[in-house]
Amino acid sequence: MSDLFIALQQHYSLRPVLPLIHEQLRRKGIDRTEVRPEDLYPYDQSHAGGIVATRLLAERAAIEPHSFVVDVGCGFGSSSRFLHAEHSCRVLGVDLTPSRIDTAIQLTRLVRILSGVEYVVGSALSLPLASGVGDFVWTQHVTMNLPDHRAFVSECARVLKPSGRLASHEWLRRESGELPFPLPWASAPPLNHAIEATQFLNILRENQFEPQVEDVTEAMRAALATDLTTLEEQNYPAERTTPLKNLIRAAGEGLVGCWMIVARKC
Repeated sequence: MSDLFIALQQHYSLRPVLPLIHEQLRRKGIDRTEVRPEDLYPYDQSHAGGIVATRLLAERAAIEPHSFVVDVGCGFGSSSRFLHAEHSCRVLGVDLTPSRIDTAIQLTRLVRILSGVEYVVGSALSLPLASGVGDFVWTQHVTMNLPDHRAFVSECARVLKPSGRLASHEWLRRESGELPFPLPWASAPPLNHAIEATQFLNILRENQFEPQVEDVTEAMRAALATDLTTLEEQNYPAERTTPLKNLIRAAGEGLVGCWMIVARKC
């Protein structure tokens, strides 16, 4: 495993969420034996825009019932559970970080999803799947950590069926100015691999994808500002608030933008 992948595992292992979620459920008076997937939505969506953004991406991608979805960079499994619970999809969640996969498994058991959703530790650059099996590949805030975007898009094309779709909700570069660090996905520059939006779209086209693009930067920036206010009101430490402040600033200065991209495999 490369030094970058080890560093990414360490970066994403820093914030255990299970104790927080259990405490929030207790405060709401929700019995652990009666937790529903939607009870977790306020806490398990670790991407800009939360469940609103997840629902929007599913709508834009026209997720179909009973589809097989590969959730790449699944994190705590939030989107995997959503796609199964609200769209009756069969989902395989793949993430590089073992602790996140373990959390995803525990949260999925907590909401009593006992089949139809599985999780494995794996790399977005070498997906643990046979070719031509997926109806959709799903990503939310993943590409910013990938050192080889061509390999990633090639893997998406490989695992998708003909006419399968890649549904992505990603932060990409607008301009080449210097980014402020830390950011939510990178505590320091070596972890950041966000590329320019035009470059990513060109890579998709080179791999026989037809991308449809929606710029959601302002909506995501507003959502982040709301999240930041909540954290500051609850006196969260700077290690939690500074990355959000920096991302809001970078988006406001036109250094990065957030896009929803639905790309059909030709």
